[in-house]
Amino acid sequence: MKLRDDAIDFTTLNWVKQELDETLKQARQNLEAYVEDPADTSLMRFCATYLHQVQGTLRMVELYGAAMVTEEMERVALGLLDGTIKAADDTYAILMRGIVQLPDYLERLQSGHKDIPIVLLPLLNDLRATRGEKLLTESVLFSPDLSAPMPAAADAEAGLGEVELKAEAARMRSAFQLSLLRWIRNDQPGTQLERLTSVLDRLRGICTDDNTRRLWWVASGVLEGVASGAVEASAAIKLLFGKVDREIKRLLDAGEAVFRTAPPADLTKNLLYYIAHASAAGSRAAEIRSTYKLDTLLPSEKELEHAKGSISGHNRSLLDTVSAAIKDDLLRVKEALDIFLRAQNADPAELMAQADVLDRVGDTLGMLGLGVPRRVVLEQRKVVEEIGNKRRPADESTLLDVAGALLYVETSLDDHISRLGADVPAQGEGEGIANLELPRTEVRKILETLMQEAAVNLNQAKQDIVAFIE
Repeated sequence: MKLRDDAIDFTTLNWVKQELDETLKQARQNLEAYVEDPADTSLMRFCATYLHQVQGTLRMVELYGAAMVTEEMERVALGLLDGTIKAADDTYAILMRGIVQLPDYLERLQSGHKDIPIVLLPLLNDLRATRGEKLLTESVLFSPDLSAPMPAAADAEAGLGEVELKAEAARMRSAFQLSLLRWIRNDQPGTQLERLTSVLDRLRGICTDDNTRRLWWVASGVLEGVASGAVEASAAIKLLFGKVDREIKRLLDAGEAVFRTAPPADLTKNLLYYIAHASAAGSRAAEIRSTYKLDTLLPSEKELEHAKGSISGHNRSLLDTVSAAIKDDLLRVKEALDIFLRAQNADPAELMAQADVLDRVGDTLGMLGLGVPRRVVLEQRKVVEEIGNKRRPADESTLLDVAGALLYVETSLDDHISRLGADVPAQGEGEGIANLELPRTEVRKILETLMQEAAVNLNQAKQDIVAFIE
């Protein structure tokens, strides 16, 4: 058995999730109290302090998108305190929305789903708007791992001394600026793109620092995408290459040492963002996508839809409530079947009422998107109806089969809730038993048991160390 490769390791979040929920609850209670009594500024100060604690914890577990939202919430709270933000119902509502939605988002990650911070962007921008700050774009929440080693194709060809490097950079910048200007003016764009790529390849060949070579390599990949039509030659792209030109100026002014102390990480990430969105940008761009695993950073439509649902009420609390109602109905049906089996000379017509209950369960499962369990329930509903109408014999094996099928439905429901309603990809044909996936519920139980045992062992180790010191 194996776990899914694309499921995030949520064990770290599990350690701190309960504390995060409690801290956010304290922040919410203080915000509610402050709205009722704005004269008591200590309430808002406590709210900001709690949000600061949450932000630090989220950064510690490397959930930077959620941490950015919490940081903006803290700034709004402090702005309300110092008077830079005018107190208004809309501001309180946005702040409250963030405090309420964040636990649901974290709950989804705790269930093992991919971190998709892009769904937090509307909330993030609403918070920034209350402070009059510039709104952010999707690329801000795009976080590729720039520490990934570059392939041999991006290696330096012949490193130059500092004096020779600066002189060559000056010459290359003149050629780059001329071609960039002509490209912006749409003067033989194909030729200019080739010349720009040639300049970047030359710069990559004479530079030895990874930060420097990475920028030239990624920028050339974007140009390849523009040339093939996979990346639109928009004003934003041309502005980015204006920033690439300024990086060339930094190189000729201060040499490669400046890239070690102040690497152009934001510019490189912005360029990578466009490559990630270009599905067929060429061989160089494909190598860049593979190196930085860009395909794993952009969610599919299903993942995006599920993530949006997780912060709009489709959370564990809702699913637990619906699940409890379904399980109550299934229990009632199973008890009715048990009573019927035990009774002497029972009338099969008494089971007709259970057909209506199974109808209701089937409709509810359909609303949850559980197609297979719903079909199972409707099949059993048909069997029960046929028994009630005396078109099928009410023998013990048939009724036990119905009860067994309803048990399967309960298990499917538990697994569905553990995944917060997300679909599980179908197994590919030909996969062996070794490639089967463990159900999410089983994975969670295993990991929770492991964490509990680890906590016990760590506590014992701590006690032993203290005893040894004493």
